[in-house]
Amino acid sequence: MHTALLFAGAVVVFGLLALDARSSAERHAEEESTDLAATIAAEPLVIDTVTRAHATARSDRAGSVTEASGRLQPHAERVMAVTGIDYLTIMDTDRTRYTHRNTWQIGRPFVGTTAPALRGETFTEVYDGTLGPSVRAVVPVLADDGAVVGLVSAGVTLDRLRDDIVPRLVIVGIGTLLAFGAGAVAAALLARRLDRITESKGPDELAHLFTAHEAVLHSVEEGMLLVEDGTVVLANDEALRLLDVPDLAVPFAVGDPRLSPAVHDVLGGTAPEGPVRVGDRVLLVGRDTAAAAGRNVGEVVSLRDRTELQRVTGELSSVRTISEALRAQTHDFSNRLHTIATLIELGRSDEALRFVASERDLGQRLTDRVVEAIEEPVIAALVLGKAAQARERAVEMHFETHLAPGTHWLEPVDVVTVLGNLIDNAIDAAAARALTGTPDEAWVEVYLTNGDDGSLVFQVSDSGTGIAEGDLARIFDHGWSTKDAAAGGRGYGLALVRQVVESLGGDIEVSGEAGAVFTVTLPRPAAPAPSDRVTGTTEAGVSRP
Repeated sequence: MHTALLFAGAVVVFGLLALDARSSAERHAEEESTDLAATIAAEPLVIDTVTRAHATARSDRAGSVTEASGRLQPHAERVMAVTGIDYLTIMDTDRTRYTHRNTWQIGRPFVGTTAPALRGETFTEVYDGTLGPSVRAVVPVLADDGAVVGLVSAGVTLDRLRDDIVPRLVIVGIGTLLAFGAGAVAAALLARRLDRITESKGPDELAHLFTAHEAVLHSVEEGMLLVEDGTVVLANDEALRLLDVPDLAVPFAVGDPRLSPAVHDVLGGTAPEGPVRVGDRVLLVGRDTAAAAGRNVGEVVSLRDRTELQRVTGELSSVRTISEALRAQTHDFSNRLHTIATLIELGRSDEALRFVASERDLGQRLTDRVVEAIEEPVIAALVLGKAAQARERAVEMHFETHLAPGTHWLEPVDVVTVLGNLIDNAIDAAAARALTGTPDEAWVEVYLTNGDDGSLVFQVSDSGTGIAEGDLARIFDHGWSTKDAAAGGRGYGLALVRQVVESLGGDIEVSGEAGAVFTVTLPRPAAPAPSDRVTGTTEAGVSRP
């Protein structure tokens, strides 16, 4: 189709150029004929000869024609030879020729229009005369008194015009053919390239595929983005919602300053695959290389919202902690009951009563101390549960708090993630150290307080072997752990702790020379301004509910 249109266009262009060339040649011939005829009509020789011939024509027509022709024909022939004009005819007002290219036409009447010239006007016309069709000009010869005494006609035949036009048209035709050939070759190459790129799919099929692609892309419940050379070239609505960038128009740069640091990490590939905290959401990030037609077209980033799942997981962790605490207490109470029953069987009922009272007071004192010291029930429940787990594993857990009232701003799921993982790791480290040392060496200390600026500080230390200096830089990496990998699920606790702390604008300090010491500082979020939306902004720039 493209080639056919090119051919039709070439024919039209060639035709228009041919018409323009002919029109231009005719205009040039008219101008040349008019100028020449006017020049001849103004020559004194012509005026004098024609005036005398015109005066004697009535009495001696033959004599006047012979005399005028003898003087004017040689002159006309010289002019035609020099100028290349096809004919130059000088005549009387009654059309009688004095000159002609064909001498036998002298004395015969001129064939063509003369009326305007007889009125003293100069005009041009295309007329089929004795030499064939020609472009001619007719100019009056004026006597001294202004009377029209004769006419001068000069012209160029159309055959000669065509002979002059043909070489130019040949050049134009060759140029047009070359242009058409180049266009046809380009069209063929373009068709082949489009066929290869579209895999021989037609426009209707491509339109259907595009519609289906758009429908699927924007209907899936997970976020999908295509990142190519540092630019997000494709993103569905869910991805923009999860990243909290609904106002950005795709495509946009990964380094756009309007994006938060967490979003920069996700799009730039610096954030690891797996759970990543972005604002107040926990997203499961996946990456894969996108290829089409055998070439790499970028990186596909998939996002799944795991915020609700993380919350449920936190609640499940709390429930599991309580369950394990109850199991530990059940095991401990079973031993105590056996002890009490044995004392009673031995008849030592007083000692049995004292044993019961001491154990009850010890447990109650711990519970009362934790509950009274911690206003936040989630933290209190977590500490009590972890204390029971530590006691079951022969690890002594020390607890101290200086939290001021009003520290309820921390989300329960964040408490479980940060404090729970740190205590779990500390208990594991202390218990592992106790297996190679003495029971007195197994301890864990939990210290909670408020900073001078109202921030929340968690410090968890243990009596374990500590962390090697070379491992301090990678303990927060996904999948890295000093524990037995065969147990499964290792290497994610501290990674989640880091993500939560960073999303809250806090920081973590780690010391591992003699036992591990983790200190977490979480700044208190700033109060939302009246002009803010439903979500406020912390001092660290992280959106919080």
